[in-house]
Amino acid sequence: MQLFKYKGYDTDGKKVEGEITGTTIDEVERKVSAQAVTIISIIPAGAVRGGGSSSSDSEGGGGFKLFGRKRVSDADLAVVLRDLAVMAQTGVPFVEALDAVIETARTSTIQDSLIKFKTEIVGGKSLSAGMKSANGLFPTLICDMVKIAEEGGRLDKALASAATYVERAADLRRKVMNALLYPIVLTVIAGGTVLIMITYVMPKFADIFLKMGVAVPESTKFVLNLGIFMKGHPFQLLFGAVGLVVGAKMLVRLPSVNKAIFLFLMKVPVLGDLIKKLALSRSCQSIATLLGSNVAMLSALEHGAKVAGNPILRDALMNAKSAVERGAPLSDSLKETKAFPPTLVRMVAVGERTGQLSLLMTNTAAHMEEEVDGKLKALISIVEPVMIVVMGVIVGGITMSIIIPMYSIVEKVH
Repeated sequence: MQLFKYKGYDTDGKKVEGEITGTTIDEVERKVSAQAVTIISIIPAGAVRGGGSSSSDSEGGGGFKLFGRKRVSDADLAVVLRDLAVMAQTGVPFVEALDAVIETARTSTIQDSLIKFKTEIVGGKSLSAGMKSANGLFPTLICDMVKIAEEGGRLDKALASAATYVERAADLRRKVMNALLYPIVLTVIAGGTVLIMITYVMPKFADIFLKMGVAVPESTKFVLNLGIFMKGHPFQLLFGAVGLVVGAKMLVRLPSVNKAIFLFLMKVPVLGDLIKKLALSRSCQSIATLLGSNVAMLSALEHGAKVAGNPILRDALMNAKSAVERGAPLSDSLKETKAFPPTLVRMVAVGERTGQLSLLMTNTAAHMEEEVDGKLKALISIVEPVMIVVMGVIVGGITMSIIIPMYSIVEKVH
């Protein structure tokens, strides 16, 4: 017989720890499960546990290992969290649940991260600490929700809430991508058509014009010279385009430039309101999910600022956080920033008075997502005809630069 230490949660969601004797880990699992305990980890009593330094190293190592690896999609992460939540709710030992999820993982990246996660918690780490060490698979927001659940909440509810949050984020991203798909495809096709006309069609006509001694207008000369240059310097143009994209990305990452761009975009009709509503829906969803999991208001506001993706609203939320820290009500703090719509501020005020802040913010986020969907459709309905007209003008201009000199050739023949 050997002495084992176990960690888990009882039927009330309270964290329990203890020691029990057994011949094998399987036998100990059966004994602990018989006590209506959801198991997190079981280790031999003499096993060496990872200290603080190893935790730090693993977290840093996890971030490094993710460099250059394929990003885990929100949809795939939601599946992992939902499966874990269902199994935790039905009383399956957590390590056993992890084994099942590892076997059905959709990608090798998820599988490797979950194996690291399992190794950490079997080695004695808490669930939230193990999540933070899982090669960056779980966002900080989810780790904080689980940490609160470990301290006295319901683990299954925390995981289910996290899964719902990730699913809604994935759904919002999918709506945006679906709306942008047609304009992107149209741009690629039109751009490819223009590129072929300039680099392959126009140079052939240039030879004809030269042999016939036709005087071509300046517009035709420009298109011809552009085509000859592009055909003669493909690699220089490719490297230049890559350098331009990389340089633009580096420039946009500068806080002052990023903020200036968003200030400009938010003043553009339709587009500005869409960008603002997107950021608000993400932030409200994040804050509501965290508050519903009993995470402290200040931490929820900080996470809401991080996921906003908009420097204007991020700064506004951080200012609101500072005001709340000084004792001001959240509704007054949000109103003071002048960055949030009056409807949202009123909803927050009602939520504070009734104690239903999380529920009201969840409903507000859902309403904003519906508005985003509608505004996306409205924006695309405007962009599509504009793009068609612009591409028509470009292709028409190139075509005319060919047709005009052709008239000169016809006149010479006659």
